[in-house]
Amino acid sequence: MTTTKTEKLLNAFSRGQELTSEQIANKFGLVNVSATIHRLREEGNPIYLNSRKNKNGEKVRKYRLGTPNRSGVYA
Repeated sequence: MTTTKTEKLLNAFSRGQELTSEQIANKFGLVNVSATIHRLREEGNPIYLNSRKNKNGEKVRKYRLGTPNRSGVYA
């Protein structure tokens, strides 16, 4: 049985990985990341996009599976 790119992405999320759109596109070979995320959300997967600042003060947006962080809940 072959695992699809989308299944591999969902498996990575379920292992706790947080990934940027660029990482998802490069690692899993997905062309339209936002459409894939949208489809996974429609299937009932709680995928969130969180923004954080990295060490250089640049904003980094990463997708993850799970519950929203505090800023997502209280925004």
